[in-house]
Amino acid sequence: MNDSFNSLPWHDAELQELSIDRRSPGARDEVRLQVVWPDGRQAALLFRDCYGMKAEMNFGVIAEERIAGASLIEDDQGLISIRDRWRPLGVPLDMLRCYRLETSSTASVIRIYAERFEILEIGDCIGLR
Repeated sequence: MNDSFNSLPWHDAELQELSIDRRSPGARDEVRLQVVWPDGRQAALLFRDCYGMKAEMNFGVIAEERIAGASLIEDDQGLISIRDRWRPLGVPLDMLRCYRLETSSTASVIRIYAERFEILEIGDCIGLR
C-alpha cells in the first residue's frame, strides 16, 4: 500500500476537487480527490474508512492547485492521536494510515486519515457523487 500511494506521479499533478461523503456517517466516511496527472490523464482517489482529515488550505492565489508531493506517513501525530482516542473503545485501527499531500502553488497541506484508498479512472467516477 505504501509503495503504490507514494509511487503515483504526484509532482505537478493538479488537484481539481476535494469532497467529503458523509451521507451514511460512520458507515461510509470517504474523501475523494479529483486529480489530473502530469501526463493529462484524469483520475479520482477515493479514501475509504476515514477517521479524520485536516486541511490547511490557502486561497486567493490565481493559479492551478499543483501538488508538490504526497506520501503515506506512518508516525504522524494526528494518526497517533486518533488511534489513542479509539483504542479504549476496543477499536485498534492498526490499518489506519495518514495520507499527506502538499501543494506547491499555495503551500497547502492536506492530511487524510483512512484505512484504505483506491484509484478510479475518470470513467469509473461517474455516479460517485
